[in-house]
Order: sequence, then structure tokens, then C-alpha cells
Amino acid sequence: MKLIHQLNRKYLTYAAILFVAVGFVLFILLRTIVREETDEKLLSMLEHIETFDPGEKNMFELFPVISVKPSNHISADVIFSDTLLQIDDESEVFRQLVAYRQINNSNYKIVIRESSVESEDLLVSLTLIILSSFGGLLLLIYLINKRISKKLWDPFFLNLDKLKQFSLQSSMSFSPEKSDTDEFNEMNRVLKSLTDKVLTDYDNLKKFSENASHELQTPLAVIRSKTEALLEEDQLSQEQISKVESIYKSVNRLTKINSGLLLLTRIENRQFTEAEKLRLNETIQQQLENFSELMEIKKLNFTYDFQSDWVVECNRSLLDMLINNLFGNAIIHNIEGGVLKIVLSNRQLAFYNSGNHPLPDENKLFERFRKGDRSDSVGLGLAISRQICTYFGWELTYRFQEQMHIFSINSDN
Repeated sequence: MKLIHQLNRKYLTYAAILFVAVGFVLFILLRTIVREETDEKLLSMLEHIETFDPGEKNMFELFPVISVKPSNHISADVIFSDTLLQIDDESEVFRQLVAYRQINNSNYKIVIRESSVESEDLLVSLTLIILSSFGGLLLLIYLINKRISKKLWDPFFLNLDKLKQFSLQSSMSFSPEKSDTDEFNEMNRVLKSLTDKVLTDYDNLKKFSENASHELQTPLAVIRSKTEALLEEDQLSQEQISKVESIYKSVNRLTKINSGLLLLTRIENRQFTEAEKLRLNETIQQQLENFSELMEIKKLNFTYDFQSDWVVECNRSLLDMLINNLFGNAIIHNIEGGVLKIVLSNRQLAFYNSGNHPLPDENKLFERFRKGDRSDSVGLGLAISRQICTYFGWELTYRFQEQMHIFSINSDN
């Protein structure tokens, strides 16, 4: 939930609780005031009746308002109570005063009643009016607060959108929106400083990686050519040849690592900008010709399940490299006489190859320098494949099912 909505929600919650509490207190207060006014009115009527002559019958009755009857009891107390009377088949609540007074040397029981209906109606009406006014005021304050909050938080959300669009590959400096709020301006200064430093560090790292890879290529090529020349010498002993062969293998491995890291750097820096519409079926058919001999050597049972073509717009060299890596991985890590299956459908490509057990550390499978069970591997093939898929906006996944390793490429676009 957004911060503004949380603030408004909490504000409304506490305001509603306060609103109910104030309404309850207000209702009790109004009810007390109305009752005191009614009691004062009844006392005023009692004072008038005390000066009244009941006449020869010594009694007076005006139901249900006034009742004056002879009584043997006399008291100075005045008793107030609420009573319910039946009038015309309807029950009605009255506020009642009972007093015992002596009038013209005779004792009387005086009962005076005032209907509570009008008082209750007035009380409810007043309460509703006041509560409605409070409710309207609360709604108005909420709308004003919402508008003010939105205006105050607009620079924050604009900067948040800019941060979401910020990319190291674009090399565009982060330019925050100015605000009248000191805290937001302080945050903008920190973000500006942080993003500028990240851009600088990334640019330095990119240049270092590119320069290091390029600078290593020349000495590696020299060492490789020199070792090849040494291997062709007839004067070397068998022990010397073994040592030179070891050097040659190490140089080849370093060359592969250097080329792989350079390729990863170029992909991460988005240097493969050329794109064209390509059919995956054509790319797979081309790679199939390249790997047919290797599949025959391992006696693999190959199946190509072509369900529908997948037309993509991407860089040709990267796509060829991706298919080549996954195709070669399915052959090299297959068992002799095993199954190799490729399934191509709309927005999905899967490579199946036989296996005895799932690959270890599936969560780290696509990390760099994960060699698996082959010592001659440099451990960059799957990392490069994952990076290419990420570059194209695809997803590369692995699963082990029914003694089969399955690498799948999926796309939602």
C-alpha cells in the first residue's frame, strides 16, 4: 500500500474513532441538558400547582399531564423518573415528577408529566445535525489533506519513476526533481551523489574489463604461437614436450576464459545493437549440421519436435552463440547412446538430454565458472547463455525430469 494511502487510512481510522467518541459524549451531554430543561419545566409547573385551589372535590386530573389527588403522606422531596404510559393503544415515554404537598391545609399527591417524545426527537435531530456537520468537516479535511499530500509528494514519486528508469548502460546522469521540502531535497542530493558515483565506478570497471581483455589477447596469442612452434621442434625431449603441451593447454584455457569474459562484458554493456528478424527453426537447422558428426560419435538418439516456428528480432551472432551453447551442452553432457531432443514451439525452445541424476546446485547453475563434472570446461557457457537470454528479454531455466536434463527458453513478449 502506498505511503499516502497508509497515512490517509490511519488518519481516517483515528478520526473515525474520535468522531464516534465525541458523538457519544455529545449525545449524553445533549440528553442531560434536555432532561434538565424538562425537569426545570416540571418544577415550574409544580410551583404553579402549589398556589392552585383544588376545589371542593379536593382533586384535579388532566391525564396524562397532571394529576392532583388527596394523600395522607407529605414530604418535601421531589422525585423525578421516566415512566411508560399506554395512550390510545400506544406506549409513550414521559418524564415524571412526583411530589407531596400541602395546599390549603390539605395534603395532596402531585404528579406532573412531560412527554419525552418531542424531547427525544429534538435530541436525535440535534445529534444528527451536529454529527452530519462533523462528518462533512471530516470529509472536507480528508480531501484537503489528500490534495495537499499529493502535491507535497509529487516530487518524490517523480524521482522514484526516474530511479526506476535509471540504467547503468544508458550512461545518463540522474537528474532529480526539485522540491520545496527540505527532506526531499536532502534525499535528492544523496541520490544524485550516489548515482553519479555508481556511474563513474561502472564506467571505470567497464573500461578496465575491456582494456584488460584486449591487452591479454596479444600476449596470449604470442605464447600460443610460441608453444605451437616449440611443439614442432625435433630437438625436444619427451619430458620437454609434455611440459610444453601443458603450457599450451593452459594458454588455450586462458584464451577461452578471456574471450568468454570479454563477450560477457560486451553483452552487459549492450554493444550488440544490430538486430534483425530471424527464424529459430533456420538457426537450429544450421546448428544441426554442425553437430551431426558429434552426435554420431556419441551414438545419440536425436529427435527434433518442430511444433511451430518462433520469429524473433535480435542479434544474429548472439542467437547463434546461444543455440550453439545449449546444443553443445546437451551433446557433451549426454551419455553415450542417450537421447537428445529439441522442442520448438511458439515462444518456447527446450533442449532435452539424458542424464543419471540432476545437476548439483541448481540455484547456482548459471553462475560464472561453474564447471560441473568436466575439468576441461571453463564454466562460462551457461553464464553466457543466461546473459544472452536476459539481453533478449527471455528466461532460461533448468529442470530434471524423468532422467532428462531440460534447459528451456521462454518468452512472454
